[in-house]
Amino acid sequence: MKLLLNALTAAFLLTAILPAEAQLGRANKDYELGAFNLAVRSYLELLEKRPANYEAMVKLADSYRYLNQMEEARSWFEKVIREHRLEGEQMFQYAQVLKALGSYEKAEQWFLAYARANKDDQERGNHFAQSCRFARNQIGQSSSYLVSNEFINSNASDFAPTFYGDQVVFSSARNNRQQPGASWTGRSNNQLYMARLGGNGFLEAEVPLQSRMRENFVNLGPLTYGPELREVVYTKNNFIDGTRHMPTGGLELSMAMSPINQNGEWTEEIPFPYNGSGFSTGWPNISPDGNTLYFASDRPDGFGGFDIYVSYRMGNTWSAPENLGPVVNSPGDEISPFHDGDYLYFSSNYHQGMGGYDIFRAEQANGRYARIFHLGNLINSSRDDYGFIYDGFRNLGYMVSNRPGGRGHEDIYKVFKSADNIVLKVRNASDGTPIPYATIDFINCGEGLFKADSRGQYSFQAVEGLDCEIVVRADGYSDAVFRVSTLGLRQNREHDIMLAKQGEQYGGQVLNYQSRMPVAGVQVTATNLATNTSMEAQTDANGEYALALSPNSAYSVRYSRPGFRDINRNINTNEGNDRSILGVISILPTDSAPAAPMQPGIDTRPGTQAEGPEDALPTTSGFSVQVAALSKPGLDQFSELTSIGQVYSKVENGVYKIRVGVFSTRAQADQALKSIKTEGYKEAFIVTEQGTGQSIRPKGYDAPGTGFTPRGNTPPQSYNQNPPARAAEARPATGDYMIQLAAYQDIRWFDPATVRGLGEIRQSRRDDGLTVMYLSGYTTMEQAIRAWQQVKSNGYNTAYVVRDTNGSLEKVYP
Repeated sequence: MKLLLNALTAAFLLTAILPAEAQLGRANKDYELGAFNLAVRSYLELLEKRPANYEAMVKLADSYRYLNQMEEARSWFEKVIREHRLEGEQMFQYAQVLKALGSYEKAEQWFLAYARANKDDQERGNHFAQSCRFARNQIGQSSSYLVSNEFINSNASDFAPTFYGDQVVFSSARNNRQQPGASWTGRSNNQLYMARLGGNGFLEAEVPLQSRMRENFVNLGPLTYGPELREVVYTKNNFIDGTRHMPTGGLELSMAMSPINQNGEWTEEIPFPYNGSGFSTGWPNISPDGNTLYFASDRPDGFGGFDIYVSYRMGNTWSAPENLGPVVNSPGDEISPFHDGDYLYFSSNYHQGMGGYDIFRAEQANGRYARIFHLGNLINSSRDDYGFIYDGFRNLGYMVSNRPGGRGHEDIYKVFKSADNIVLKVRNASDGTPIPYATIDFINCGEGLFKADSRGQYSFQAVEGLDCEIVVRADGYSDAVFRVSTLGLRQNREHDIMLAKQGEQYGGQVLNYQSRMPVAGVQVTATNLATNTSMEAQTDANGEYALALSPNSAYSVRYSRPGFRDINRNINTNEGNDRSILGVISILPTDSAPAAPMQPGIDTRPGTQAEGPEDALPTTSGFSVQVAALSKPGLDQFSELTSIGQVYSKVENGVYKIRVGVFSTRAQADQALKSIKTEGYKEAFIVTEQGTGQSIRPKGYDAPGTGFTPRGNTPPQSYNQNPPARAAEARPATGDYMIQLAAYQDIRWFDPATVRGLGEIRQSRRDDGLTVMYLSGYTTMEQAIRAWQQVKSNGYNTAYVVRDTNGSLEKVYP
């Protein structure tokens, strides 16, 4: 009887154990196949019967990790810690979960514990412990990139964005739309969609990609298009909706390519010649020139996991893959390469990062990849960030992330940099009416041709560092050149581009002052004094140029060319319909006389703003107002401050500090600071200017008679010691009109040769210690204006006509 009882007990226990063991085997099989959602269900059912099963608990926790359900993963790992203990790889997996949750300090402790407990894998444990310290340091750091979740994302996986002209193709596991005739469940499979860029800057109106020559576009992506959209290289994938795109998650990828006909149809499927069994090949990217193919593969000759490889076009096929080497590739996984023509971008789960996959930029030196850079804590998160693409000219890119706060499992994020938003308004110079559909030529900026809209407007994002010339064209009009230079300050700027009808331009000519020969290559810049917009032209072999000036407008015109002294002059187009008012200008070569140093006591009136930094000049001490600090030279944007004082830049530690001054007293600087703040420079402040080695080059420094020593022109000795007798106290001589030239602290720096033959030189000492120089002897206003025009062309930017009225001088022109 006792034997019978024992046998019955054993049979009962066997029947109880067998279903649990079978259920564990089924769950493990799902786990090994990468069907983690099914594995979770089976492990949970088993743990209801056997709550303390160690293998089920740790694999359940790891299944949640693969499904990006990190809180559930942490909960089950910590339950194992309470009831058992974590060992081996499970310690590493738990540390990865903690890092994904942003618990960097605790994750570091567990990576170090893993390194101590697993001597054979100590290096990996210590490496990821260091990556936790890297991640902590990234928190709070600034980043030039910004990201926004796209509105077209669904509650399923949306991934693999790629540019298709001005549209975007991506893959999605959403089940609300289905390619006709495709056997698609909408759950585990994915298909290709196309979306356009909407007026709000985000993708919209997504539609399934269709082709009459292909039954469906299911389980394809990532993909890449060649130049002019004549070919496509794509990945054939087995991605499962809800499961992270991790190589260790059972990925099976291969690549194929197809020509594209004029109707946009994929014509045939050509397998990539270097696919293979036992490993995966995917994530293709064709370089902008179409001759280089980057991709990721876990083929056995790599550095570990997935590596980035490159193949080169050879006729109708591709060269054998080459590994990009240990700077880019690591013992972990590197995926989703993207080359923009200058740099290679890719994602890695091993290089020092925030967690999961992070996006990096690789740079070459001497033909080999030598450095990689982490793209910062806005592009990257503690989760998986990959699939990065970016068009620097449009300041528009995309990436994929499963970070918290998304709409689905994987989401597509819009990527852009801090940039200036520039709007060009193309107008007819004669009447200001818009010129529709004008051509905007960005070839000098490394881009192509674009069209303005029906209103003559074209807008674009200009990221920091953009510095090039845009050419604007329209049929029947002369070309206009517009220079764009940006600091990436996220400013909204509008510019009127005035085009003159052919035959209606304002023409001029530039001659060499000494030889009277035409000067080619002179840069002529005209700035509208009312709108502060500028246009540029360059003299031809005859020294001639043309500008599309607007009627009834005042302009400041500047002439510049290396080897010659700059000249600034003002002109008005409201004097009838005279197209020749620019006339003939003579410019003086800089090597016409020995150089002389700049002296303190410089003229701080309008027209004397600094242009440098170029030359290390002697000391100027006092007080200045600092208004900005720039990474590169650039003073044109501060021209409105020249009415307050001299604008100049000073280089300190590689930074160009923009300042206004120099003022001899603190009270003068305080008054200037108040005026500068009213111009919108709220952060301006006063500095003490010692100035040794100061880089100051004022506008007009190369031009005579502006209150500065002309470069290459020492003051005449006879005038230094004994000023001419005719330089008498200012008063009208034989006429009522005079031209006020400039004010000087030391009149030795006035060169009378610059105004010889234009009038009688006179001077007047002011209460502030400055001496004002005049030309006199004009009996009529017309005589004075003609002389004033020549004076302006000789470099006296601030000269104007005055008239004696009851013993006092009154400005009468301009």
